[in-house]
Amino acid sequence: MKKIFLLLFAILLTASISAQGFYIRAGGGYGLAAATEKIGEKYLRTQVITQSSNTDTYSTKTITGSYGSGMNFTFAAGYEFNQNFILDLDVYYLGSKKYETSNIYNYKTDSFSGTSSDLFTTSSGGLFVNPSFIFSAGFGKAAPYGRFGMVVGSPQVTQKESYYDNLDGTQTRDITWVYKNGLAFGYQAGIGMNWKLTDKLDIYTEANFTGLTFYAKEGDMTRNLYDGTDNLNFLTVAEKKILYLKNYDPQTLYDPAKPQLASRTGSPFSSFSIQTGIRFTIVKIKE
Repeated sequence: MKKIFLLLFAILLTASISAQGFYIRAGGGYGLAAATEKIGEKYLRTQVITQSSNTDTYSTKTITGSYGSGMNFTFAAGYEFNQNFILDLDVYYLGSKKYETSNIYNYKTDSFSGTSSDLFTTSSGGLFVNPSFIFSAGFGKAAPYGRFGMVVGSPQVTQKESYYDNLDGTQTRDITWVYKNGLAFGYQAGIGMNWKLTDKLDIYTEANFTGLTFYAKEGDMTRNLYDGTDNLNFLTVAEKKILYLKNYDPQTLYDPAKPQLASRTGSPFSSFSIQTGIRFTIVKIKE
């Protein structure tokens, strides 16, 4: 993989030095979730006990989504071999939307009411590299184009837990897990339009689809507050670190001085995205 990126970088660098059609562009947009998977659930139980009745109701809502949904910001450089064939190297930052899941229990009697709520907020962010080939009509004030390439990145998925319970005294808990050090690999395909403003300045608009899955290699607890007291340094390694593996022996003996072991699972990052930005030609191709 590193060899591929080095080769693409060398091509772009050579293009700029040899004074051929070299450009830079920058833009941003928003992605909508695609190829969604289950993130979690919103579970609610309400129990009301009075002298005359006892009711116990439940509701569950499944939350699905993709961490590819959210804001993205792009910086790219490209080399135009000619008006129709372009090599583009895109680096973009993705900040996903936040997904909220929960487990809530409400209890009420004639003389007492209380709740136990466990709230989870999960989101992701990270840099991605997107080398691609662009095929452009290349003529006139508005030039349509198509683009196809691969996407590689190593994002982080962050889950924050906020717990509150006043059923038997008041208890609070605030925990953060970060899932990281894995590889997200996929592809991106899109169609767009370059709108020419001057000989060197264009505005571009693009719609694209990204197919992407992230596999974290480890999970690290980075925050653990219990009733406002920081307990992170008092936890064992096994309590605050998880290693995700393709294969492992589930009968491995528990060792508090070592990370827990768990099966590797994928996190969805696919999206449909609309972007817009500007493109500046540093060196124009000779007609």
